Amino acid sequence: MAKPRLIGTDLLGREIYDHAAGDWFGVPRHEVYWGPTVDAAACIGCGMCYVSCSGRVVYDWDVLANRPIVARFDNCSPGCTTCANLCPADAITFPAVATIRAVRDQHQVVAQARRKVAALKSVAEAANDN
Repeated sequence: MAKPRLIGTDLLGREIYDHAAGDWFGVPRHEVYWGPTVDAAACIGCGMCYVSCSGRVVYDWDVLANRPIVARFDNCSPGCTTCANLCPADAITFPAVATIRAVRDQHQVVAQARRKVAALKSVAEAANDN
């Protein structure tokens, strides 16, 4: 799998890659509806979502409003809810989990994951033989 294209850096200096142009287990990422929505009225501007989303850099930060902006919805890793889990104001929501499970089942993602894990066992066994 090729590394996504670098598209810039954020205010913290983190590199931003275009994960939206990739796929999720063979499904084009733009066909997998998954990402956060921020309730601006509930948001307290703490920044947990912004700083905790370091791998995918889904958010930008509006310094003047002291609020996150969902700038790269399709960069969100399907199934991830870390920002919502850490939000002290419960201001972040995601699509229903059934949404991601339907894509998982339709595209046999579990079987693909099992094959990847099985391949790791083969590599480990070969390393132990040496």
